Amino acid sequence: MIISPPLLPAEGLITPIEKWKTDPMMDKVDDFELSHSGVFPIAFDRRWHCGMHLVPFAGDGQLEPVRAIADGEVVAYRVALKAVSDGQTNSDGSLALNSNIGFVLLKHVTETGEGRTITFYSLYMHLLDVISTNALASQPNNPMPESSPGALAAWLLRETEGVQAGGGKKVYRKDRLGFVGQSQGEKHLHFEIFMTEADFTAWFDQVGHKVALGDAQPNTPASKDYWGHTYFVIPKGSTFMSTPPGQGNLKTKGRTPKLLFPALNAGALDANSTLYVETYFSRGERFMRAWIDKGDRKLVSLTPEPVQDKFAEYEYDLYERATTLYEACPSEGYELLRSAAF
Repeated sequence: MIISPPLLPAEGLITPIEKWKTDPMMDKVDDFELSHSGVFPIAFDRRWHCGMHLVPFAGDGQLEPVRAIADGEVVAYRVALKAVSDGQTNSDGSLALNSNIGFVLLKHVTETGEGRTITFYSLYMHLLDVISTNALASQPNNPMPESSPGALAAWLLRETEGVQAGGGKKVYRKDRLGFVGQSQGEKHLHFEIFMTEADFTAWFDQVGHKVALGDAQPNTPASKDYWGHTYFVIPKGSTFMSTPPGQGNLKTKGRTPKLLFPALNAGALDANSTLYVETYFSRGERFMRAWIDKGDRKLVSLTPEPVQDKFAEYEYDLYERATTLYEACPSEGYELLRSAAF
């Protein structure tokens, strides 16, 4: 499942110079987080605060729509006709309509490996009311029944007179859910991602995948489930080849030769040293970091910065590489290449 931020400002739509160092969109959205209100996980008054407050463009910021972070199902929602008061009054003694009570709660379910799923939720609070939304940007007289990236769905433009169940409504990543409103006179979106205790426990306790949090010596799961970063412990005295035996720069059938295994330095660990290697994927490339313990139980970093695999477009061309290198069983070769260290 692909996940994106709840706000997608145009300033974030640039290509990062270095794939492993920065995410321009997230860097821009990070700037939207308030430092004095709604800080995650503890608010300024030292109370638990399970989300964060985001203000696009730091000013009115209401032209940037709030969007679904991932494909999901609507659990509950509320659409208000107008803003409400928190009890404060205007200079003339009238109640100040300074708060928005609209919200959308989404449920997301996705596979994380073979026979394994994870369930989590995203919440978008203080969405602008119908009257203010129409004043901000004129809405169509006959809005579409389903949500989309370009317009609000009909069910998000009709007052609900209270909280409504989702009723099976589906939304997709980047679909519009509303605009940023306010709470107690302060414009912001309250946004959070969370799991229920039951879903959290179920994911960690699934058969064949049980993980003991805090276990200093975890056992390798017996399943084929594979996710996240992979870590390898290379024992003392291990030797390294520059390329796998018989698999160097092989030619793809009828096409231009590809550098499938760029040659690396051969060598060996001494009798006292243990090597620790981390590998992971980012934007289609594979990266590695490494540390060495020379026998004194102190890890020394060998890679101040993550090192990119010399085989470009590693993840995207993985199937072609596996088919070329492991003709007898490409599927096993695929899994090997997917997790193998340098």
